[in-house]
Amino acid sequence: MHRNQPEHRALSEFSTHESLRPRRNAMSTATSLTEQNRAIVEAMFKAANNGDIEGVFSYLSDDVTVIEPLFLPFGKAYHGKDEFLGLAQVLPNYLDVSSITVHYTIADGDRVAACVGITDVATGKLTHFIEQFTVKDGKIVENRLFYHNAGTLVDKPKVV
Repeated sequence: MHRNQPEHRALSEFSTHESLRPRRNAMSTATSLTEQNRAIVEAMFKAANNGDIEGVFSYLSDDVTVIEPLFLPFGKAYHGKDEFLGLAQVLPNYLDVSSITVHYTIADGDRVAACVGITDVATGKLTHFIEQFTVKDGKIVENRLFYHNAGTLVDKPKVV
């Protein structure tokens, strides 16, 4: 064998070596937490689509922070469930909140990202954005929105 070439060994040699075996418990715990957090976010969206504000609140921490981009008419950071409720009361002026479409979610530990579409009430067309959630102890503690296509929302005057 040449000096600078790595030694090639069969995969079966590695799988019997104790230090190279996968640690199943550590991996299943991480996957389990990831999937639990994904399920929390997906359930929150389901409650939102059903107009169930109490259901939505059940997935939020008391001190939840929602960060809407500043270029939106309702763009600012909302802190706590009371401010979240204020946002929920303003949104229907701009977006058809009964039309939320979650295209897919991506989860990794305490972070869940949802690719979302929601109808702009002025045009009837979908806006597209990513909602990034942080979940701690089974509750959503932060929701940060990133818009790809904000539709007519960009042209609206600020209301907050």
